[in-house]
Amino acid sequence: MSSLNTIRVFFPLLDKSVMIEAGKTVAQACALVGFPQNLVCGGKGTCKKCLVTIRENDLVSEVLGCQHLISEDMAILISKEAALSQILETTENGELSFNPKTRVVTIPITALKTEMCSYDLETIRNVLEMPVKMSSIKVLQKSAEVFHQKNLPLMNFILYNDEIIDLIPGDKELNAYGVAFDIGTTSVVGYLYDLTNGVLIHQYSSLNKQISFGGDVISRIDYASTAPENLKSIQHAIIETVNNILSNLFYESKIPSEAVYECVFCGNSTMAHLFLGLNPLHLGLSPFTGITRDMVVLNAEELGININPTGKITFLPLLGGFVGADTTAVLLGLPKDDEYRLMIDLGTNGEIAVGNRNRYFVASTACGPALEGAGIHMGMRGTTGAIEKITLVDNEIKCHVIGNAAPLGFCGSGIIDAIAFLYREKLIYNRGNFIKGEDLDNHPFKDRFKTDENNQRYFIFVRHQDNPNGKEMVITQKDVRAVQLAKAAIFTGCCLLTEKYGIKAADLKEITLAGAFGNYIDIENAQFIGLLPEISGVPIRSIGNGAGTGSQLFLLSQDEAQRCEAIPKITTHIELATDPNFSNLYMQNTTLGQNEMK
Repeated sequence: MSSLNTIRVFFPLLDKSVMIEAGKTVAQACALVGFPQNLVCGGKGTCKKCLVTIRENDLVSEVLGCQHLISEDMAILISKEAALSQILETTENGELSFNPKTRVVTIPITALKTEMCSYDLETIRNVLEMPVKMSSIKVLQKSAEVFHQKNLPLMNFILYNDEIIDLIPGDKELNAYGVAFDIGTTSVVGYLYDLTNGVLIHQYSSLNKQISFGGDVISRIDYASTAPENLKSIQHAIIETVNNILSNLFYESKIPSEAVYECVFCGNSTMAHLFLGLNPLHLGLSPFTGITRDMVVLNAEELGININPTGKITFLPLLGGFVGADTTAVLLGLPKDDEYRLMIDLGTNGEIAVGNRNRYFVASTACGPALEGAGIHMGMRGTTGAIEKITLVDNEIKCHVIGNAAPLGFCGSGIIDAIAFLYREKLIYNRGNFIKGEDLDNHPFKDRFKTDENNQRYFIFVRHQDNPNGKEMVITQKDVRAVQLAKAAIFTGCCLLTEKYGIKAADLKEITLAGAFGNYIDIENAQFIGLLPEISGVPIRSIGNGAGTGSQLFLLSQDEAQRCEAIPKITTHIELATDPNFSNLYMQNTTLGQNEMK
């Protein structure tokens, strides 16, 4: 029985139920069971990306999760398969010098004899031949309890740089473990490593639970800066996400949480502020200032991260404005040579970098959410049911759907394919408007154009009779415009940043694409519509989860960690929005097709 103030809500497809306060929304109930919805509009009910099927009063209907209130005995009909995103976990870790900051030194107890009227810490320093110190009063107090025990033959010292963060007596050498994290706006990935031998034990990913507070960084900044309790709630959401990932890593690997002594994190500037509980208000207001760009190192217990309480938590340094530690991590993973590269990380805020290991220029450019499926009439995340690829086979439009399910909408890569298809088949002009007049009358796909009740035209990629769920899958004129704006922002940013750096497009060794979107996108289609530059002799290479790669490199190698700490010193942040040439070039680059990058 539920109390007067709480209601039991059922999730039959998840085999779960939850008790939740009356007056809460369906979206809040979903978040409680671990499946937060993508509230792109911040829960205002305008983006309609949180549509969810419910059963209420024996009637099945589709409602807005952020607006519809829960009721007694409601059933929310979401499945685990439909809720989980297709999250990129692969990386390109190559050779590196394995020498992590966190390591174990095991010493026979017989070698730890403190001379008369001397001090145990001096004995440890002499035996380790290092000027070590105790990392906290807790470790110092523990040493007083265990240092002089005689029952076990060995003492394991857990070191972080020159700090002793734990000491454990035993009868065998112990292993220490660490986890590298990439905190994305939508998803979070964790990589569990044995820091004794550098072996990747397991990796796990999940949605960022902050999605419940907004799908993009601006909506989350707005929410977090409104009230102190809001900041605490949104910080708790990412800490809970991290701890859930850790729990799964521990479960799969059979490694206890107490054996993990280090976690390394990267993420954009907003994610850094929210993870650390820093008010991001001024990050979202001109002149877009943050609290600190420095690398932050804390003890795990200070943030409530569920590893050994004396373990170290590191958030990598930021680079300026909205260019955060995720870009720092990507740059860390690029080849260590003097060749010039253009790095593009596509997303709601596209990050761009140009340079080599000696000097970088970086910038962010507001693409809008179109490339991630948001802001599109039938856009969605890369989940089961998302159209991710479109081809033309024997004059028939073929849509590849994630999970081989009935199509529900378009994810980012599917949207790019759709626009490229329309442009290649001459269904839209280079200014983005749908064809009309004789061009339409003579086109074999003319019957796929329709007009809605607001007199807005759209193109049907999947007819209702060809879809098991009976829905048409369409791209509207507004969708085309949204992609045009996103592609103009990215292309213009690439042009201006390269120009300001002082090199020509032909000087580039390659263009690298970072992130999940860059991994799944059809590069030729992206170049065809002008989203990505097409430069003769300059290849484009997808590097997968480049931020995750850099985070792992930092965890595994002190040499890489030193390089990472030096990156902000050789990096110049460029604010593109204040450049007088940006607006003119931006408008020119809204046309579809390749514009010249000099």
